[in-house]
Amino acid sequence: MPALRPLLFAAGSLLVLCLPSFRGRDLNAVAPWWPLICIAVNLITLAVLYRIVKKEGRSLRSLLGKRKDASSRRKEIPIAIALMLVLGLGGLWGFSTLIYGRMPVDGIQPLPVWAALIVLIFLPLSVVLSELPLYLGYCAAGIRETTGKSRFAVIYPLFFYALQHSFIPLLFDVRHMVSRFLIFVPLLIMIGIWYERKRDLLPLMIGHGVLDLFTGIQLLIVSLDPSIYDMMRSAAG
Repeated sequence: MPALRPLLFAAGSLLVLCLPSFRGRDLNAVAPWWPLICIAVNLITLAVLYRIVKKEGRSLRSLLGKRKDASSRRKEIPIAIALMLVLGLGGLWGFSTLIYGRMPVDGIQPLPVWAALIVLIFLPLSVVLSELPLYLGYCAAGIRETTGKSRFAVIYPLFFYALQHSFIPLLFDVRHMVSRFLIFVPLLIMIGIWYERKRDLLPLMIGHGVLDLFTGIQLLIVSLDPSIYDMMRSAAG
């Protein structure tokens, strides 16, 4: 199960190459469309999770972990959002600068406005409902129950969580794949520590949703005015 999403992301990009409008082109042409591929993978993940937990006689809500009172969560949610933004953007800047010597801007490229609107609405929502519930709510909890090893139960699925980003977008370039993996390591260390101590996914899920909302907003801006993207590329050198 932890390897499900990395395989889906790789397969998704290769399948897009089979579409009539992409035939004869390479993965660089598919790369700007990674947010839509991500939404599709999220929906598949959610469907798989639903079938599994239903077969086990549980609900998707059971994957969220410990239930807490509303006041405790109200205090934790802003902290989770802040940590997500700082570590997510910090990892992006730090490892991109280390590997490329600059902050790459080609991760968010202009798309048709209709596609950008779909991403703005459905990327944050689908990520919230699929990623952390799979890796931690289902996989980590199941591994812990099976092996009794609490730390391994968190580290093992989070490795695949980082690995999936090496295929978003799929490009057979070593620097790209290594940087995409490393960018998310600081964030996932925080997520692992948080989950191990609190066993409550909801604040982390909301924080992740906010992070992806920023991605959707950025994509919409450059899609509405592609000249902004061109200026960003010129400024990055």
